[in-house]
Amino acid sequence: MVRNLKSNAGTIVLFILVSMFAVACSSEPENRPAPKMGIVSGPRFELHLEPGPFYAKDMRMLWIRYTVWPQVAAWIETPDGRYLDTIYVTELAVTGKYRAAPQKGRPEALPVWTARKSGKVDAVSSPTTVGKDVVYGNNIVSRLPAGTYVVMLETNRSYDWNGTYTKKNSGVNGQPSVVYRAELDIGSGSRDARFEPIGVGSVDGSDGEIRPSLAGIDTALWLFSSMTVRYIDK
Repeated sequence: MVRNLKSNAGTIVLFILVSMFAVACSSEPENRPAPKMGIVSGPRFELHLEPGPFYAKDMRMLWIRYTVWPQVAAWIETPDGRYLDTIYVTELAVTGKYRAAPQKGRPEALPVWTARKSGKVDAVSSPTTVGKDVVYGNNIVSRLPAGTYVVMLETNRSYDWNGTYTKKNSGVNGQPSVVYRAELDIGSGSRDARFEPIGVGSVDGSDGEIRPSLAGIDTALWLFSSMTVRYIDK
């Protein structure tokens, strides 16, 4: 009887150790560096996003170490705010397969883009932004008549807590997503525009409204040190 108890206890311990090892081996970072994209020609948008001092954060969950990077979505609108199409979005924002996230995913990551997009996303996507490499927009440019357009960009990084947005009052999100705006003329030669912050999204993902105040936001404004969009006409 004692031998059986010892055998069963040994089996349980072995099972736990094997399970722990399997979880550790199967765990992957919330994002992974994306491969470099090839040369693209023809009319297009190019996003130039240079990582800032708070771009990434190393995390530890028991014996598992991983790094989180920002989620990003960029889309184009008319000057009066009518959504046209998504230019670029990180992969997790589309799949919703975040680490340890509820079944609904993380709508608080990019709530403004989530509310404005329509239907299936047909855009360039990658596991994460690609640092100093260029992120190319999709072929929407060829469908746009000449004129002035607005490019919107929303970004957020998990666990970005501060004195205002604490772990207790803002959960995994930390500081809410920051929304940026850039204006470009299309159809009259290549143009560049710098993204400027105009507000934040819902900290809990409950709606898609842009809140115009940046009060209480600090490190979230430095996920990227430089953020520009370029329209190239050939």
